[in-house]
Amino acid sequence: MPPNASPVINVAAIRERFGEIAATFGVPDRALAELTLERIQPPNWTLEWYLPVWLGGAFGVDVEIARRVTLSNVLGLAAIRLEDDLRDGDVRADEVPTAGRVAGMLFTEAVALYGPLFPPTSPFWSKLQATMTDWRSSGSEEGADTGDSPPLARRGAPLKIGARAIWLFGDGRVSWELVDRCLDVALVALARYDDLCDWEADLAAGRWNAFVASCTGEPQTIVRRSPNWAAVLVAILTRGAARAGFEQVATEARRASELAVELGSVCLADHLVRMADRAAAQGITVDAHFQALASRATSLIFGGMPVRPVGGLAPGGP
Repeated sequence: MPPNASPVINVAAIRERFGEIAATFGVPDRALAELTLERIQPPNWTLEWYLPVWLGGAFGVDVEIARRVTLSNVLGLAAIRLEDDLRDGDVRADEVPTAGRVAGMLFTEAVALYGPLFPPTSPFWSKLQATMTDWRSSGSEEGADTGDSPPLARRGAPLKIGARAIWLFGDGRVSWELVDRCLDVALVALARYDDLCDWEADLAAGRWNAFVASCTGEPQTIVRRSPNWAAVLVAILTRGAARAGFEQVATEARRASELAVELGSVCLADHLVRMADRAAAQGITVDAHFQALASRATSLIFGGMPVRPVGGLAPGGP
């Protein structure tokens, strides 16, 4: 395949193949698998669906291999969404056994797709297991920050399984370290973006949130829930924390796009630039909204009162 050729992923075909696999599960497992698939559609899950063909186009990988990896990505993503729900306590008690069973079956099917591609002795398998261990360690990230191996990137660590498979079938022009670094930066940007959008829900559910951590610097415990919520609002209203957070996402996404150019994937780079532009614009919009609220609140509270200087001194002296 020519460099950067990016065949359009046939989403309908992937969905159909997913449905054929789910049909072997039986009821109600099939229904839950198909319901989970509806939650992970593009454009919200673009990287999971398109990264294999984007990297495949850059590395000269056969299109059918890239499509096989895409199907594995989608099956694996569905499994991970269910595991996340179980870990977060978002599954009803009577549905926990079904969710756990379906997650396991979906992940088994995802891994099985690599069977014809790699022999049992391939180091790919140990890397796969290490990557999943890394992901499962991401449940508690208090104090996490960026670095050579950013803890926030662990949330998207399974995305690296398919990326590594494509890289192993590639032409060897770039190192895995470059691919890994590019994905780490991109995944940190995505994690920060999710936390910006979900901070209130995360606080309510007792989940650690990077944006809350950046605003408060306090433990995210049950007893700190209300004080942390108030501290985040103060930071948004007085320090422009939301805009700064979205700008950080944009900066990281642009850095990831630069790395994508280095590894030869124009398609991935373009996607990351668009992500950066959207995050920057969203930061401006959110900040304007909160500043308008702050201005209105100030007007309502102080609009009809004479303003006195600090210390009660009138203009011109005592």
